[in-house]
Amino acid sequence: MYRFRIGPLLLSVGMLMMLLPVGQVFAQETVKKTVNKSKSLSGALAGYQLAYEEEFNGNALSQSEWFYRHNSQLFAGGFNRKENVSVITKDGVGYLDIAYKKDTDYNKDGVSDLSGGGVISTKTFGYGYYEARIKFYKGSKGLHQSFWNHGLGIDVNETGDTAYSEAAKRDLRPTDNVAIEIDGIELDSYMNYGKTNYWFNKKACDCIPESTAAAFNRFDPAYMDLDGWINVGFEWLPGMVKYYINGVERYRYSFTTPSYAAMEVWLTALANNIWFKGEPLPGASMKVDYFRYYHKPLYANLIGNYSFEFDGRATESVRNWIIYDGIYNNEKTDGCRVVYDGTAYDGKGYLQQDGRSDVPFIASRYELNYIPNGTYTLTAWVKRSEGMKKATMSVLQPGAKSFDLSIPPTNNWTKITLDNIVIKSNTATVEFNTTGADGEWLKLDKVELFDKAVDNPTKKWPVIVNELEHGYSESGPFKGSFNFSPHEGGIWGNAVKGYNNSSVRMSDGSEGLFAQWKLPVQPKGNYDVYIYRAISKDADDHAKIEIKYDGGTAVKYLNYSAAEPGWVFLGNYKFGAEATNYIRNYASAKGKKVIADAVAVTLSGGSPPVSQ
Repeated sequence: MYRFRIGPLLLSVGMLMMLLPVGQVFAQETVKKTVNKSKSLSGALAGYQLAYEEEFNGNALSQSEWFYRHNSQLFAGGFNRKENVSVITKDGVGYLDIAYKKDTDYNKDGVSDLSGGGVISTKTFGYGYYEARIKFYKGSKGLHQSFWNHGLGIDVNETGDTAYSEAAKRDLRPTDNVAIEIDGIELDSYMNYGKTNYWFNKKACDCIPESTAAAFNRFDPAYMDLDGWINVGFEWLPGMVKYYINGVERYRYSFTTPSYAAMEVWLTALANNIWFKGEPLPGASMKVDYFRYYHKPLYANLIGNYSFEFDGRATESVRNWIIYDGIYNNEKTDGCRVVYDGTAYDGKGYLQQDGRSDVPFIASRYELNYIPNGTYTLTAWVKRSEGMKKATMSVLQPGAKSFDLSIPPTNNWTKITLDNIVIKSNTATVEFNTTGADGEWLKLDKVELFDKAVDNPTKKWPVIVNELEHGYSESGPFKGSFNFSPHEGGIWGNAVKGYNNSSVRMSDGSEGLFAQWKLPVQPKGNYDVYIYRAISKDADDHAKIEIKYDGGTAVKYLNYSAAEPGWVFLGNYKFGAEATNYIRNYASAKGKKVIADAVAVTLSGGSPPVSQ
């Protein structure tokens, strides 16, 4: 979607949680709905449970669940107005209606203005599957319709309604929750296709930037009948987003740039007189039958901006975290700051929580909504001054006893662990709380929350390291496999696929580029090494595979352009704990592209990896 400033926001309260198996959810839907329905995505949601559902029933928008997107200034040739948003119930079926109008002179220039609107969730959503059932307006040009994720922030609020900014000023919401943007669909009226996008608004490293153009795709007109209701979905996983239309996966986008924070959901229909000039027909509107969010346990850190890198510089405002000191309207000087001084444990930035004699305590908080219930482990790397009176790491839940750990004084980066955290309410707040005089401090870095029920996939034999996992890196521009090539790009069904039909990575053809895997093998010893070969017409037919092991370097060559896909045995090598050990896949010459997917290591003579 557009880069913009957004409008009026209301302070949220709790939402009703639903945790039904997917099959039960769709069975209930069949009973309730009497209108013509698109195919539901039940078959592709193995392991997921419904965590949130908004059916838009009744006769009014729930303002505890949704903010209006509303602005008093002209944007993209139109205005966003909350009066254009309504909930309509007809024949027992409710839906959100976002009207496209030209009947009011908002800027008082004597001419009626175009207007649209939208809604934004009051809670945030992280990894999982998102689906909305939408009836798009197609009657005339000028309406930009979308279903997407994007963070809110006090610096992107320009309306007369100050509820969101008031919440930030009262230390109840992050000053800025922007991280990335996932566009499940953007569709301009009178066009017969939609499109997807993935934007790195903030990335948590100095890694090579991945082109946002790599994330752009069109939905073919054959995928959607704009005369009917359409199920639009996207699945957000660590390192990958999958896009669906009517239950069929159409695209994937994979990436290595780390950038994560749970964000708000947007359903918007913007009057746009810049890209496609037009005026609305009578009754023009975008309609949304429901929004649903599903989750499942994943091996993933659920803390956004976990290493405090997103600002890329020292700053008082800590992105994606709530900073509380109890003082109104000092969100730029709340007593916590991101520091870049060359001493961070992970990356370049860390959070420093200062002692303050003028307040009872200071807390840095990360809110987690709609996460799977279960048992979690929270870890952080810390330093603490000797004179800090109190410093604790806690996990808080509504109506339940908190899990707390006292942070000891230390001048060296020290890992602390809060284990066996039982979450029963699908929501939790991670908090670091300090009390101390001026000049005292607590420093935080690499805060991680993992579900204990999900094993690290690299701990099993054979050890398989995929192209998006820890230990994988790239030396230059690479893209995900869904659209890199005129031969395989565009439609996921025709894209190059790797191990277990996963996405792969492909370089841009620059000479000397390589993909690298470092292997977390324990203990020191001899191991059998494999690499997964995916096949593409654009790939290197004489790719150089370099294996750096204890005592030497081995070189193999593989044809990635015309051979059978699958695991290839590279040999038996001695590996230890040395950081210099790796496997690299090089481009052999200019114009030759590297395909990177997965490597595997197993104990000598052990069972080789197989595709499931």
